[in-house]
Amino acid sequence: MGKKRNRLKGQAAKSNLLSGQADSVAVESGPTAFCVSLKHCDFTQGQRFEEWEKEALLAKLLNRWHSHCQKSLQECLDQRFKRYPSFPLTSKFKHPKHVTQDAQWASMHLQGRECIAGHIIGNVFYVVFLDRHHEFWPTDKKHT
Repeated sequence: MGKKRNRLKGQAAKSNLLSGQADSVAVESGPTAFCVSLKHCDFTQGQRFEEWEKEALLAKLLNRWHSHCQKSLQECLDQRFKRYPSFPLTSKFKHPKHVTQDAQWASMHLQGRECIAGHIIGNVFYVVFLDRHHEFWPTDKKHT
């Protein structure tokens, strides 16, 4: 039997797989866009995505984020986020070890009591807690 010949060997050198592609990536000008990261999620506290999905909250959250990602970070902070000087002392959550002590904490209300708590680095909101019962920064009930 003869040797099998690798048909593709040497072809990469002969052809440019990216020929006809743009040489650079287009960058949007203007204010820094709002971005979301799930890298720092702590599912040992609060709820998991599955719980929010069962209550039809996950789709609402994704739709809200879709809208926010069309705006600048500053617009989102001004309109929808509450910022905190540090981790709330009255929180029913514990500060996760994987989040720095000097993190800039913030939360976003989804509807009613439901909110998402996390911290901001640059233009990225790092989700840490899904907070169905408003326990990240508990407040007294109003008008009851």
